[in-house]
Amino acid sequence: MSRTIQRSMLGLIETLEQQRADPSSSLNWRDFEDHVQYVYQTLLSLGGHNVVVAKDACLMGREGAEYQIDVYYEFEVAGIRHRVAIECKNTKRRVERNDVLAFKAKIGEFSDVVGVIVSASGFQSGAKDFAERNRISALSIEEIPSIGQLLGMRLRHNAIPTELCVGTPFWTFFDLETGAPFGLGHAKGIHALLFWSKNQAAKYHARKQLAANWQVRGLEARHLFSYILVVDAMNGSFATAPPPNHELANSGNMFSDMPRQILIDEYCEEYKEQLRVRRVMPGATEG
Repeated sequence: MSRTIQRSMLGLIETLEQQRADPSSSLNWRDFEDHVQYVYQTLLSLGGHNVVVAKDACLMGREGAEYQIDVYYEFEVAGIRHRVAIECKNTKRRVERNDVLAFKAKIGEFSDVVGVIVSASGFQSGAKDFAERNRISALSIEEIPSIGQLLGMRLRHNAIPTELCVGTPFWTFFDLETGAPFGLGHAKGIHALLFWSKNQAAKYHARKQLAANWQVRGLEARHLFSYILVVDAMNGSFATAPPPNHELANSGNMFSDMPRQILIDEYCEEYKEQLRVRRVMPGATEG
C-alpha cells in the first residue's frame, strides 16, 4: 500500500505546489477578481477560519458614504476582528503612486481595515515604496498562489496530518518522506490499520520495529475523509486495534474489520455525501 500511494500522494502535492501563476495568460476583469477571491477564500479556509470572502462589497465610511471594494474579507480570531480590503488592478500598465494614493484615501474611511493591492502588471518602484510606507501590501499576480498551488496546499492540509494533529479518535502511521499512509497486505487485498490512541500506535510501532520514517499521526475528521478516499482508491479495507479497555488490548496482532460505512457514519459524518460512492482506482480490482 505505502509504495503505491507514496508516488501519487506527495508527488501530486509537490507538483501542484510548484506551479506558478502565468503572467502571460489573459485574464479579463471579472476572472481576475474571481481568482483573487478564490485565493484568499482558500487560504483562509486552510487556516481553519470561519470566513466568507465577498467580491464587489460595499462598505460604509465614517460619514455615511458607500465605497466599493473589489474583494473584502472579515473574520475573528481570539476575539480580534480582522478586516481586509483588496483592490484588483488588471491593467496593462504598472500601478502608479497615484493609484496607491487613491486606494489609501478609500481605506482611510475605515478605522480598522487593512489594504492590499494586487496588480496584474506589477508596480512602479515609487508606487510600491509608497504602499509599504503606508502599510498597504502591494502584490503582483505572480506573488499570489496559482490554482494548482492552492489545490496542492489543500491536499497537503487535508491529506497529511502534522505532529500537532490529534486523532478524533483514530491514529495511524504516515511515511514522512512520501506522505503515504500505512497498511498491510493480506490474502484479500490491503488492510488500513487504525489505532484508538497515540500510545497504542506507538507501542505497535516499537513492537513491529517499523522504520523511522513511519511516524504516528492523529487523524482529524478532514484527514480521515482523505484517508478513506485513498484506501478506497486502492480497493483496501479498514481494521482497528482493540479499544484500550478491551481484554485483548495488549495483543499486538489482534485487529478487527471496521466496515467502511460504520467508519463514515460514526466518525466522518460531515463528509458522508462525498463518500457516498466508493471510487476504486483503475487497475485495482474491486471486490
